[in-house]
Amino acid sequence: MIKIDSIRDTIRNCSEATEGIYAKLGESFPGLLSVTKNSGSSSLPGLKAFLNDLDRGFSAYSDGGAEFFSGWNTRNMDLFTVLGEKMASLDAINERVAQIRADSEELEIISLNAMVISIKSGEKGRAFSCITENLKKLSARMISLSNELLLDEQRLIEKNIAFKNSVKALLSGSSEASRTRSLDTVPELQESLGQAQSDLDRMSSEASRVQSPIHEAMSGIQLQDIIRQSIDQILLALAEMSAHSASGTDEDALDCLTLNIELIEICLRIADDVQKNLDASLAIFSANWDAVHKILTSVEALRKSFLSRYLDPHGSSGKSLPVLLDRMTSGFSDYIGQISLYQRGQKAMVRDSAFILSEVKHLRTLFDTIRPIISRLQHVRITQQIEVAKNPAISAVKDTVDYMSDLIMKADIRVQETRNELEAFIAEIEEVTREFGTTAAADQTELERIKQERTEFFHRMKDSQGSLASSVMDLRVFPDSFQSLCAEIESLFATFRGTKDSFKNASSALKAVSIELHATRNAIFSQKGISSWQIHDSRLRDLVTRFTITSHKQAAGEIGGFEVEQSDLGIFESGEVTLF
Repeated sequence: MIKIDSIRDTIRNCSEATEGIYAKLGESFPGLLSVTKNSGSSSLPGLKAFLNDLDRGFSAYSDGGAEFFSGWNTRNMDLFTVLGEKMASLDAINERVAQIRADSEELEIISLNAMVISIKSGEKGRAFSCITENLKKLSARMISLSNELLLDEQRLIEKNIAFKNSVKALLSGSSEASRTRSLDTVPELQESLGQAQSDLDRMSSEASRVQSPIHEAMSGIQLQDIIRQSIDQILLALAEMSAHSASGTDEDALDCLTLNIELIEICLRIADDVQKNLDASLAIFSANWDAVHKILTSVEALRKSFLSRYLDPHGSSGKSLPVLLDRMTSGFSDYIGQISLYQRGQKAMVRDSAFILSEVKHLRTLFDTIRPIISRLQHVRITQQIEVAKNPAISAVKDTVDYMSDLIMKADIRVQETRNELEAFIAEIEEVTREFGTTAAADQTELERIKQERTEFFHRMKDSQGSLASSVMDLRVFPDSFQSLCAEIESLFATFRGTKDSFKNASSALKAVSIELHATRNAIFSQKGISSWQIHDSRLRDLVTRFTITSHKQAAGEIGGFEVEQSDLGIFESGEVTLF
C-alpha cells in the first residue's frame, strides 16, 4: 500500500494547491477590477483633463483679436472714405492757388509795361504811373503770398500722400494682425485637441472592456468547491483501502481485493469528474484571459498610435500638439509686433490728420491775408479805369488796363471760392478727425487689453508645452499595479496547469494499481474456479454516507451493487453552487 499512500499524498497536495490557487485568484481578480475602475490609478484621466483645460483656454482667447480687427475695418472704412474724398478736394485748391500765383505774376509784368507807357507820357502820365506803381507793389505782395500758399500746399499734399499711405498700411496691418500665424495655428490646435480627446475617450472605452472578461474569468473559481469536495471524497475512499494479509484465507483476500478495486473504481470515477472540472475551470480562465490580452494589446496599440500622432517631434502627422504649440508660441512675437505696429500706425494717422487740419487752417489764414490785398487791387483797378477814361495821353493802355481788371476780378473770385471751400473743408474735417481721434483712443485701450490677455495666454501655453510633452509621454492607461497583478495571475495559471497535470498523473497511477489488483484477484478466481465475488463487508456502504456529492453517492452504489437511500442523496447536490 506504499504506492497508494504516495498517490494519496500527491492527490492531497493537488487539493491543497488548487485550493490555494483559487484563493489567490479570488483576491487577484477583484483587485484587477478595482484597479480598472479607479481612474486615479491611471494617467489617462489626468491627460484628458489637461487637454480639456487647454481647449477651454483656446476657446476663450482665440477669437478676440481677429474680431477686433475685423470690427475695426468695418467701423473705420467709412471714415477713411470720407477722409480720402476730402483730401482729394485739396488738389483742386492747389490748382486754384497756382492760378492765383500765375495771375499775380502776369499782373506784375503788365503793370510794369503800363508804368513804361505812363513814364513816356511825361507829366500827363504821372498820376497813372503812381497808380501802376501801387499795382506793382500789390502784385508783388500777391506773388509772395501765393508762393507761401504753394509751399503750404506742397506740405499739405505731401502730408495727404503720407496720410493715404498710412491708411493703406493700417488696413494692411490690421489684416496681418488678424491673420498672423500665431492665431492661424489656433484652429489647427483646437482641431488636434478635439481629436486627441476623442482618441483618449476611445482608448478609455477600449480599456474599460477589460472588466467583462475579468468578471467572466471569475466564474471559473466557482468550480473550486465541487473540486475540493470531490478530491476529499477520493481521499476518503483511498483511506479505506487496506492490504490483504498473506496468512489469511482466500475469502479474506478476495474481500480485501474486491473492496480495494471498488474503492479505486469509485476514485477513478470521481477523478474523471475532477479532471473535467479542472479542465472546465482552466478553459474559462484561459479563454477570458486571452480576451483580456487582446484588449490590452488593442489598448497598447491605441496608446502607441496616440504617442506617434500627437507627440511626433517632426510634426509629420500634422497633429503633433507640441509642434503646433511651438509654432503658435514662436509666432507670438510676430503677433504682438503686428499689434504694436498697428498701434503706431493708428497714432501716426491721428497726427497726420491733425497736421492736415492745422495746415488747412493756416491756408485759411493766408487767404484772409490775401483778401485785403484783393480789395486794394479792386480799388486800384477802378482808379486806373477812371484815369484812363479822363486822360487821353494814356488812352493807349486802355486795353492793358481792361486786361488787368479782368485778372484782378478773376483773382478775387478764385480767392473767395477757395476760402469758402477751405471753410467747408475745415468744418467737415474737424468733425471727422475728432471722431477718428475718439475711436482711436478707445482702440488703443482695447488693443492694450488684447495684448495683455494674449501675453498671459501665450506665456501660459509656453509653460504648457513641457507639461504636455511629459503628460503624453508618460501616458499610462493601466497603472503598474495592474501589470503586476496580471503577471501574478499568469503565474497562478501556470501553477494551475502543473497541478492539473499532477492530478492527471495520480489518476493514471490509480489506474495502474487497479489493473494490478484485478490481475491478483483474477489469479485467485482462476484457482477457485469462480468469476465474481460478493463482498461480505459494509465499509463501502458506510463510506457512501460520508460523500457530499449526490452523483458520486450514486456511482458508488452502482459500483458496490447496493441501493443508495433517498435520504442519503439529499435535496440539493452539494458543490453545485458556491457563494462569494
